[in-house]
This record gives sequence, structure tokens and C-alpha cells, in this order.
Amino acid sequence: MTGVPVFESVAQGQQWDTVRIITPSPILGYGYPEEDLWRGVVEHHADAIIVDGGSTDGGPDDLALNHTVVSREMYERDLAPMVDAVYQHGVKLLISTAGGAGPAAHVDFLMEIITDLINRKNYALKVATIYSDVSKETVLQKLKQGKIHPCGEIEQLKAEDVERSDAIVCQIGHEPFLKALADEPDIVIGGRAYDPAPFIAYCLHRLGKVSHATAWHMGKIMECGGICAIPKGKVILATVKADNFELLPMDPNTRCTELSVAAHTLYEKTRPDLLSGPGGILDITDARYEQISERAVRVSGAVIQRKPTAFKLEGACQVGYKTVFLGGIRDPILIKGIEDFTQKTWEMTARMFPVLKTESKRHKLIWKFYGKNAVMAEMEPTPPDNVHEIGLYGEVLAPTQRLANAIANCARVGVLHGAYPGQVATAGNFASPGTPLELAAGPACEFTIYHLMDIDDPYDFPIQHSIVGDTAAGASSRLKPATNGHVATNGHAPFAPLKPTPAIDAHRGSGKPVLLPDLARVVRSKNSGPHELTFDVMFATEEDYEYVKSLDVLDAEFVKRSWRATDSDILALMWFRPALAWKCTIKRSWPQGSFGERDTFGTAQHGPLMSLRVDRGL
Repeated sequence: MTGVPVFESVAQGQQWDTVRIITPSPILGYGYPEEDLWRGVVEHHADAIIVDGGSTDGGPDDLALNHTVVSREMYERDLAPMVDAVYQHGVKLLISTAGGAGPAAHVDFLMEIITDLINRKNYALKVATIYSDVSKETVLQKLKQGKIHPCGEIEQLKAEDVERSDAIVCQIGHEPFLKALADEPDIVIGGRAYDPAPFIAYCLHRLGKVSHATAWHMGKIMECGGICAIPKGKVILATVKADNFELLPMDPNTRCTELSVAAHTLYEKTRPDLLSGPGGILDITDARYEQISERAVRVSGAVIQRKPTAFKLEGACQVGYKTVFLGGIRDPILIKGIEDFTQKTWEMTARMFPVLKTESKRHKLIWKFYGKNAVMAEMEPTPPDNVHEIGLYGEVLAPTQRLANAIANCARVGVLHGAYPGQVATAGNFASPGTPLELAAGPACEFTIYHLMDIDDPYDFPIQHSIVGDTAAGASSRLKPATNGHVATNGHAPFAPLKPTPAIDAHRGSGKPVLLPDLARVVRSKNSGPHELTFDVMFATEEDYEYVKSLDVLDAEFVKRSWRATDSDILALMWFRPALAWKCTIKRSWPQGSFGERDTFGTAQHGPLMSLRVDRGL
């Protein structure tokens, strides 16, 4: 899948030859060093601030319950300097996936906060809001027309899943942002969107003619802020031209390298070379990464394989209420028979509450044994030897909070006072860490929709334009220059060499066991959407990369053995030389964020990689 860049022209904007975009944080509300934002605005003359507001990463609750990913106070803290920059320096501010999940309520919530900030400062600004909610009726109609398809290796959407959804949003592409920008608003607040969408839109709007692949590749990296820097940072600047872009972190103590930038496309992706999105697949197989200074990298060469436009639908619903309890077990006799004991306790509880058996889809009681396979559950390949202490976590699901509380109370008492073979400690079995002894955890939710919907007109989403503030009072100070006093002038610590010594050199001839983390600079796991789990191993040098690759130990058999996977569970298994990396993606054993979730973000499933020996031939 190679070719030449396709340049896209739009009849709006000022035909600039360069734009400078600053992203202050991977997620709006996560916080960032304010001095680094001002460094980008004042010293580097950023034209726009673009920031993503969320994702599905935290599970279905934000969408189903209209919860925001952070508090109002954190949004105010992050947005206040950005609004100052918009007013005082004329930069644009674009926000996507407002509030974390991007429904209309989240867009309106951010609009309310931004309106308050504008009025407090006596500013006057033009604000556009974009809404990406989709009605059940629209989804059902598209489903009947055969215009909805699975996103990945999941089942086809069912009408009943649409009907039970409490909220449905659509990951819009760049088109609604481009349409909104035609009226030159100062601030754009978008609903749920494909992460690179506002970056692509701004480039098309200002440059007039740009390689869509260049803007897409840039947006795919920038939406995560300074994560592509070493060490990981927050605020980053992209300087974009028609056929390339340059990345420079705003913290002078961090830098981008060819390797750190190339490696970023592994993050949360099924595979790093082919990235699917609205209207096509971004192919970065032949992308080029050039170190242009000690801290900056230039990127070019991505291409796009065009496909009919399809936007991703996300739906979620509340399924009941949760109550949980947690405590410790230290008795070696009980630990030895913990599975039988908890099964006996479950049966006792079910006798008290027969709905656990008769209506098992709506009433559940499960156990997690921390210290004994709680994190990986049935995927755990390591026998739990020498367990001396267990953190027992009981979790209950029921249609009402009161019933969930009652079942949890019964189960906890059963754990505390239940009998077991060989028991000698008769005063109690369970070390409760405090009160309350059970915790009402509130609504339990799950994803109902994660599918692609064919789109006839990608621009056809509601957009509202408003003038916020007192235009007469605010006009006198509009575009008043800010002072360089915002900008810190500290230097930076010495950087490590761009080409470090191979890690294998320290282990040759040692005769000691060498594990994968001894040679790799990154070993991690992460969600790739709600239904996939992805693993990355990255190396600092070609020598380390080629050595581990030559061992052929990170193969399909290792994956199946380590995560109890089947051949059909493996969605991607590859080596990716541009990032000196190994990548594997498998199906998730349970839907992300569903009742009984063990690792919401998928960040603790890499354990088998940590104990893999790689010392053959050393």
C-alpha cells in the first residue's frame, strides 16, 4: 500500500504555507505546565491550540451516565490560560470529544465553563459548538439498510442493543470542524470525534492545500500531547507544511527523537503501520523520520488508501447497581482452600437471594483474589505458588442499589464467619480495612455499540455559532499582546546520546539469566478500543532489536501460551522496524468496563513479557 501523497484543496482559509499547532495535554483537564503553553504561544507563535477531551478508555460510564472525565475545577484550570491565549494572541482553540465521551450534555457543559471564563475576563469571543449525538431511530434505520458493520472482530449489531442504549454518539471526522471553521470562530467545542479530526480540519482550513495524510499523521501523534517525547511530556508544538510536519516539545528538558516519534503509532493501536479512520486507512509503512535538531523531528511520507466514509458509533447503557467489599485473608489453611470456600459462600448467599440463580443476568456475585490471579484471571499463565496473603474483593450487581447492598452484606458476613475444613481460627476469617464494611459503588454500565456506520454526508452534523461576552466592552483589549513574562527561560539538562550503547553488551558472557525488560526500553499493555488488548515491546538500539527478533521467542505459540489465546484471538503479530518494536494485539477476554472488569485500561496485562528469558546465545 504505497503511493504519492494526495493533496486536498478547500475553498476556505488564507492559503498559508505553514501553520503552528500546540497541544497542551493528552486529555483536556489532565493538567499541564502553564509556562510551556505560553512558550508555544509567545516564543513559537502558535496559530492554534487543539486538544482532545476524552476517549472510551475509562469505560462506558461517562457516556451512559453523562459523567465527565474530570471535575469542573480541573476543566477551568486547564481552559483559563487557553482562553487568555485566544483573546490576547488571536490563536484558535479547538476541542474534540468534549467532557470525555462527547454527548451533547458534555458539549454544553464545556460551553458553560468557557462562557463563564470569557465573562469573568470581560472578553468577547465567537464560539462554535458541534454535536455528534445519533438517535436510536437513525441507527435502527441504518441497521435495516445494511449500513452498519462491526468495528473489528465483534458481532454484528442487534436491534435490541440499540434499543437498550442510554446514549449513542458518533466519532465524526474532520468535515464538521472544517465547516465550523468557515465562519472563523475563535473557539470550537466538538462532540465525540475521531482524535485527529480537528487537526486535519485546521490544516485544511489554513493551508488551503495540504496532504491529507500529512495532516492525519500529525494529528494522530499530536492528539496525545507530548507522549511522543523523551521523557514523556505534556505540551508539544507541530509546525505543519503541505507535505511534512515537525514536532518540538515545549518543555526544554524533553525532546523528540526519530525513534520516539515513530514508536508513538504503536500506542493503543491494533497495528502501528495501518491506521483505520473515517474515509480510509493511513499507511505509514514508508513514513520518514528526520532528526532536524537536538530536540525536534521532521516527519513525512505517509499515504492514504481511500475507502467509503464510515463513522464509528459508540453506545452505552446502565445495567444495574454495584456494591463492593474488600478485605484481607492471611490464614494459610483458608488460603489453601479459598476457591471452595468462596463457592460455598456464594451458594449460601444464593439460598438467601435466589435471584442469583433464577435471574443471573441481572443479579451477580463475583470474587477477585488479589495476590492470586485477580489481574489476569483465566489468562494468567503463572501458577500461584507460595501465596501467603489474599486481598478478597467481592462485587455484586443488582437492579437496585438497596438489593445490591443487601446481597453484598450477606456475602461479606458469610466470608467473615463461614466455616471451612481444618479451621482453627474461629473468631473470624476476614480483615476488613475499615468502615463502611460494604461500599455502594453506584450505577454499573456497559458498552452496547461499537460499530461503523456508513455516512452519506460527513458534514451533516448540527453546528451552533454564538458570540459570547460583551462585544463593546471586550473590543478595546482584543488581541492585546501578552508579555514574555509568561515564559520560563530555564535551560535543559544534558541529553543522553541519540544512539545509546546496546543493552546486550552488558550481558554478553555473564552467564546470568537475561529477561526481556533487561534489553527492552518499553514493555507495556493497553486497550486498543473496548474489545482489544495490545502489547508493545520497544528497543533502544538496532542491535537489541535484531537480537531478540532472531530468537523467534515472541511468536504465536508464546502469545497463546501466555494469554491462553487461540489462533483466532490473535489480531496482529508483527515486528515494526521503524520503531524497533514488536507488536501483538489480541481479543479482550471480557468487554472493557463491563461488570467484573479487572483492568479497565488494560495496562497490567503485560506480566508474561516481563519474565520471558532472552539469553540464548549470550
